[in-house]
Amino acid sequence: MEKQVALPWFVFWLKKVFPITRKERKKVFLLLVLKFLISFVYCILTSLKDTILVTSNHSAAEVIPIVKGSLIFPISVAVLVLYTKLSNHLKQATLFYSTVLFFFTFVLLYGFVLYPNSGSVSPHATADFLSACTGGKHLHWIALFRHWIHVLFFIFAELWGQLVLMVLYWSFVNNVCNIYDAKRFYALFIAAGDVALIVTAPLIVAYTKKYKHMGFLFTVQALLVYVALLCLLIIGTYTWANCVVQPNTGGPNPSIPNKKLRLSLWASLKHVASSRYLMGLGTMMVACSLSINLVEGTWKSYLKETFSKSCDYQIFTSKISFWTGVLALVTSLFFSGGILRKLGWKATARIAPITVGTMGCLFFFLSYTRTNLGLLSHGISSNPVLYLVIFGGIQNVTAKVVKYTFYDKTTQMAYIPLDPESKVKGKAAVDMLGSRLGKAGSSWIQIILLELFHTNSIQPLSGVLFVFLLGTTILWYRATYEVGQQLAVLEKTEADTLASKTV
Repeated sequence: MEKQVALPWFVFWLKKVFPITRKERKKVFLLLVLKFLISFVYCILTSLKDTILVTSNHSAAEVIPIVKGSLIFPISVAVLVLYTKLSNHLKQATLFYSTVLFFFTFVLLYGFVLYPNSGSVSPHATADFLSACTGGKHLHWIALFRHWIHVLFFIFAELWGQLVLMVLYWSFVNNVCNIYDAKRFYALFIAAGDVALIVTAPLIVAYTKKYKHMGFLFTVQALLVYVALLCLLIIGTYTWANCVVQPNTGGPNPSIPNKKLRLSLWASLKHVASSRYLMGLGTMMVACSLSINLVEGTWKSYLKETFSKSCDYQIFTSKISFWTGVLALVTSLFFSGGILRKLGWKATARIAPITVGTMGCLFFFLSYTRTNLGLLSHGISSNPVLYLVIFGGIQNVTAKVVKYTFYDKTTQMAYIPLDPESKVKGKAAVDMLGSRLGKAGSSWIQIILLELFHTNSIQPLSGVLFVFLLGTTILWYRATYEVGQQLAVLEKTEADTLASKTV
């Protein structure tokens, strides 16, 4: 009798968590696997890029904003120009294969050629000469020159997340799903990324501990072998999905889904600028990236001060990634989907700016008053820096969880009811350029403050960063209202179009 009662309850719960019909299982399965594999690669690359660059000799966490602001942003613009031009002449599948194979080649080149010989090809003598000439000033700019090999890897790792994950994957998903699908499936797709975080963290820790006494190079090479194999699996899965999954033609312009779009980058930007809806999404994208990176820059500075060795730094950040994945998975499966269905898009989209703003401002307040943290940290640690590392880790986990489970889901589904030009080219411009503009903006804020206050550390500037963060999250919150209003209209239009087809 108990089994008969328990079984319907379990089936009811399963349908709530996995609201998939029999005909949709193969489609959802392939998109889930593809998201997991791409996120797996992203997690490994992201974890390695920070550790390698920050813990290198004569380097620090303050090098990261310089890389993001002075190098990654213009490179991202150039990549976006190239992507826009290539998408006018190549199929989406061809672009996908070419991009993944390009990353596959670079990963092997870096791991087994460049990194092992970094000591001989890096300009350490010239960098030392420049340091002596500048009298110890502008050390972070010199570190950029000194460690150009690791900077190159950092750039490629960032581009994987922007190009493969944000643009290529989600463009494919948005092309085969409608808003009704998004409300049921997107929580699952995002959860696949959370599972990747959970799996990669113990893997990274295991290899870091295994080669702890042999040098960090062996850890890097072992993990990059996984990346190379995963790239091949990604290509195979994408090929299978392309053969099985049919594109969605239920948007506001169903008569032109297969039309080859030819839109230049300048036309794409003009298209975004002329649309209040896309401008709102762009504002959200810039504000999200800027807010998270402002706090991360200061936190990683404290992290480097506490964990100066590569292996220790890697193990700690991997544990942060693990708990981020666990909490994001639980939130995505059991909370975010229900919240979205019950409260609607607008209320769900506002969770991220409220949480990121509150936790980030509190971290900056504690950082600014760190000289008085002896009383606050009593019973936790006699070292205020360790206290800030712990609280910063909690803030980082919280910010990433709400980004992955609420922000990513709401912003990606907001593209679905748009016309093909906005869905393909507008998304590329907003996602790639907007995200990079936010990261570059936070980087240049930190760079200018470092130069203005003549300091090599970002830690004393927490009071000023507090003001920037507060203003940014308020702007982010306001943008969700504008997008939410227009999305409701677009959603109604799509529902009417689908209803007319069934009549």
